[in-house]
Amino acid sequence: MDAHPRRIAELIASPGSRFVVPVFQRTYSWDRENCAQLWEDIVAAGRSNSLPHFTGSVLWMQQGTMSASGVTPLMIIDGQQRITTITLLFIALARFAKSHPQPEGKLSFSFDEIWDRGYLVDKYKTGEDHYKLLLSQDDRETLKSLEDNLENEDIKVVEDSARLLDNLAFFEGRIQDIDDVNVVWRGLLLLEVVSISLTQGQDNPQLIFESMNSTGKDLSSADLIRNYVLMGHPKQDELYLHYWRPIELALGVSTYDTGFDDFVGDWLAVVNAPEPLVRRDIYRLFKRYYESHDYDREVPVENLLKELQRFAGYYARIEGAASDDPEVDKLLSHIRQLDISVVNPLLMAMFNDYDHEAFDRDGLISLLTTIESYLFRRTVCDCPTNSLQKFFSSLIARLSRVHSRKGNYVEAFQAYLLGESDTPRRFPTDAEFLDKLQNRDAYHFRRSLYLLSRLENSYHPKDERDFSKGTYTIEHIMPQNALAHKEWKDMLGDVDEEEFEHLLHNLGNLTLTAYNSELSDGTFQQKKERAIGGYNNEYISISSDLHDAEEWTPESIESRCDELLERAAEIWAIPVLSAETVDSYRPKPKSSSNVKEITFKNLFDAGLVKEGDKIVSAHPRWSGSATVTAKGTILLSDGEEFTSPSPAAKRMLMLQGATMYSINGWFYLREGEQGPRLSELRSELEGKPVEDANSRFHADYWNGLYEICAESQPFIDAFGNPAEKSRNTKWWTSFSVGLGEYHFECRLGKRDHYADVGIYFNEGVGYSEMYGHREEIEKALDTESLQFIWSDPQGATKHKALWLRRNFDYDKRSWYEAQVWMRDKLLSLYKVVQQIDNR
Repeated sequence: MDAHPRRIAELIASPGSRFVVPVFQRTYSWDRENCAQLWEDIVAAGRSNSLPHFTGSVLWMQQGTMSASGVTPLMIIDGQQRITTITLLFIALARFAKSHPQPEGKLSFSFDEIWDRGYLVDKYKTGEDHYKLLLSQDDRETLKSLEDNLENEDIKVVEDSARLLDNLAFFEGRIQDIDDVNVVWRGLLLLEVVSISLTQGQDNPQLIFESMNSTGKDLSSADLIRNYVLMGHPKQDELYLHYWRPIELALGVSTYDTGFDDFVGDWLAVVNAPEPLVRRDIYRLFKRYYESHDYDREVPVENLLKELQRFAGYYARIEGAASDDPEVDKLLSHIRQLDISVVNPLLMAMFNDYDHEAFDRDGLISLLTTIESYLFRRTVCDCPTNSLQKFFSSLIARLSRVHSRKGNYVEAFQAYLLGESDTPRRFPTDAEFLDKLQNRDAYHFRRSLYLLSRLENSYHPKDERDFSKGTYTIEHIMPQNALAHKEWKDMLGDVDEEEFEHLLHNLGNLTLTAYNSELSDGTFQQKKERAIGGYNNEYISISSDLHDAEEWTPESIESRCDELLERAAEIWAIPVLSAETVDSYRPKPKSSSNVKEITFKNLFDAGLVKEGDKIVSAHPRWSGSATVTAKGTILLSDGEEFTSPSPAAKRMLMLQGATMYSINGWFYLREGEQGPRLSELRSELEGKPVEDANSRFHADYWNGLYEICAESQPFIDAFGNPAEKSRNTKWWTSFSVGLGEYHFECRLGKRDHYADVGIYFNEGVGYSEMYGHREEIEKALDTESLQFIWSDPQGATKHKALWLRRNFDYDKRSWYEAQVWMRDKLLSLYKVVQQIDNR
């Protein structure tokens, strides 16, 4: 890397070179404010007449080799906005000089000077080598045409980039207004940057790009992520055009910078579920995901870009992009009007599962209808939303497991929602929903227009009208100043002020109209009989019962409210499932244990760990240490403090570079380098007897296997997260896939030096079919020296099994190898069984 100050005009005009903005870079984005700041800097430098003015840095690297005409392309990594804006100023000055001939000596620059010195073009070169700056995407043709037009006014300017043309007009206006245009020319030539050139194959442009703190418009996560994925990739142009550009178009290039962060955050929430996402730094979270999945090392980056492109389509559809299914679009519009964006990751996950045939179109309609009802009922009942992000994240993971096990996706989703009764995440019942809707101030309700428009459109669902464009407003049938008019007072009778307020803003007294100001405070008969907008002539369905009404009394309002409530219960219906079905989807309660009630502070208070003691990782692959504080907490090396071993262990190992979904800190942390594990200290505190050596071996081995499996998202998708499995001292362990007919097992043959992974069929159901594929299964799984042990399908025992066996010595140092083998074979066997089941 080489860095030194350069006049930016000289840098642009360097002979034998041209700057290129790669296609994956963001388009030109400086606005008037940025241009105004640069203009003021240039004028200040020009009036000083001698002092150079520093204006940031330009980071570049040679791109490829010299062209046949002797021009070397230089890829701009950072500084493209500044160079592009200065190029626009050169064009504005060239236009001014060309159209304002001056007496000799009055103008210190000329069109010929700008053209001949190479500030815009190399007049001796042709093709792309003719231009000193080539921009990306739509900006490229606009800038080239502006320069071509200077040379030949018959060439029309391409108007693809409004930002370029607007900023050029800004500079031309400033040039016209300034008292001495020579000041601009002098200032422009005095601008100075730090020119940083990188060496191909040696310097990492992305790391330098991230660390630079240039002036100008801040880089968005969209810029950082795009450059991180594409910069330096040998197929960057192809990847941009085939994948990234379609993502931009799906998200909408006009809102790309702002919308991209939301999109990537929602996508990360899906792929990281059930872990809740903290969205403080989208770019950092994306990098962690990218690196943990070995993209461009083991996995082609095209796989990631295809996934992002697919999810960008889901996101665009959720945000309002039209599709070929108007009914689905209509339901998404209803959900969108509720403005509860925390549901977006769940919706994206559902569209992904729909594309992978987890359910059919009717199922999709049912899911979206249920989501709308759930969100709106909670809005009406003022349910808090602060727990929904974590809840929806858990639903994504749970529904993924339902899909992988071929369960009833729609039923499971509805059961999960209904199973949250008596919690902050509850699905409000009809009683709660209708009572709240009947008694609340519906006029000042923040979703009042949505409420009334959905009620109205329910009468003509195939011809829904859009009430959101401002033509229609909410109308009080009995006006707000009714008590000031005798006609209304006579109809209302003897109501006090509190009752009047309730009746006034009650749902039964509200309707929609395009003639609010015309109807205003008239009597009921005047409102009915008005030729335009009157209730007698109104075609709004929820106002139809006003046609025949002769008076509007408290009883009339309550009666109409009851009718609308009945309608609301049908529109925002709650799913109907039996209690048994809902219970079948509830997580099974874990067996209670006094051991689980012990905290790390209890160990500290009992003197089993003391201030200053080292807490050390007992993980077979990842080291790390922490210190016990005077408060009885765990202090990590980076200063983070934890009260519980499990989150402390997870963070400790992540600091070492591990990617952990969850970890049992009681088992994987020990007191000192050779001291007991925290789980042993906990047992000592509880007064539990020490296990025999064989039980300890089984428990330690299975805990290690569970932890290794918990680090694999494919394993979690197939079998659920095993990190929370209880301590197991048996010689075998099992993994369920949610089916009663069979489950997967692992066995330890410590004495005979073997390890088994298998599938165990209860009552032998389904075993004969798998046995019929015996040769195919053995061929698919035998990638190493394996022994296949099949139960005799005609044997006397009713339970059947297939075991994959491999020899192991179970030396402590080989545990990890055995555990990884078990995890991988469980996944391989699961995939083979899935393929057979799908036939």
